[in-house]
Amino acid sequence: MQLDVRATPHTSPPRGSSVRAIAIWAGVLIVLAAGPLTLSLSAQFLVQTMIVYALFAVATNFLVGFSGLLSFGQAVFFGFGAYSAALLWTHGFPFWPGFIIAPFMAAGVAAFVALVSLRTSRLYFALLTLGFSQLAFEITDVLYNFTGGATGIPGITVPNALQGTFVNFEFVLAVAAIATLGLYLVQRSSFGLALQAIRENPLRAEAVGIHIYRHHVVAYVIAGFVCGLAGVLYVVYQQQVDPSLLNWTTSGEPVLMAVLGGMGLYLGPAIGSFIYVFLEQFVGTFTTQWPLLVGAVVLGLVLLYPKGFGGGAVDFVQMLRRRSEERRGLSTGKETTRT
Repeated sequence: MQLDVRATPHTSPPRGSSVRAIAIWAGVLIVLAAGPLTLSLSAQFLVQTMIVYALFAVATNFLVGFSGLLSFGQAVFFGFGAYSAALLWTHGFPFWPGFIIAPFMAAGVAAFVALVSLRTSRLYFALLTLGFSQLAFEITDVLYNFTGGATGIPGITVPNALQGTFVNFEFVLAVAAIATLGLYLVQRSSFGLALQAIRENPLRAEAVGIHIYRHHVVAYVIAGFVCGLAGVLYVVYQQQVDPSLLNWTTSGEPVLMAVLGGMGLYLGPAIGSFIYVFLEQFVGTFTTQWPLLVGAVVLGLVLLYPKGFGGGAVDFVQMLRRRSEERRGLSTGKETTRT
């Protein structure tokens, strides 16, 4: 079965809709920022996990849903960013330079993978990215003396300024929000419009002078950088890493999150990440077969409502607005008739 990444086209919303969307997400950001004041430590930790995976899922959807590149290897960059930061910090490298360098190292790996994989067709591209993910997982597991093997690297220290739970939470949230906004601006730029044109009609895009391969390589590197940054944030609050971050199943998680939240919305994958992590934690307390439930939910969405929960929420709000406008129109018509 082939996933149709063009099933939910990204169209530019009206200006009023954009303002409303910005206001809604600003409100959500404020609510999240107040989390440490109201949530328990375990709940804060869970929300931080949702935030980091939201950034990971949004970056993955930048490729899958927006650029039309079905990649199953994003765990390579997520895990590579995490391991790069962990190894730098545990070997005495200063925290802030390491924090900046690690995502660029992930972007460098993304550039190599893109230059090799993007010369193939869609199916082979997806398989190659999956192969790179599994290769990175196996290498990390084998190099015990360097990466800690299956144990990983526990007990990673962060600066005293980030040791407190409140500051740590707000730092992860702020960096994730800035990165998400930056990726949104890239998507709305002329480069992003060219990517959208390539996704919709590659032949026509090439005919008007858009270099498809070059644009896809740059898009892959940008997504790799943001995925690597998500991996670094993972280390900041988890303060440990292990090879599971590079496993092929980790590559599939942001794709599932995007489907749950809605690929047609820029922040739909963020919604999906919150739903996915919640289901994992909530259902996992009752049974170890929680992936079965998540799979059933995703399958039901794909078959019945491909827009996802985010798309459903948008459609519901639009339906209420239409009904409200219809009632106002009927009311105005009655008053005019009486007059």
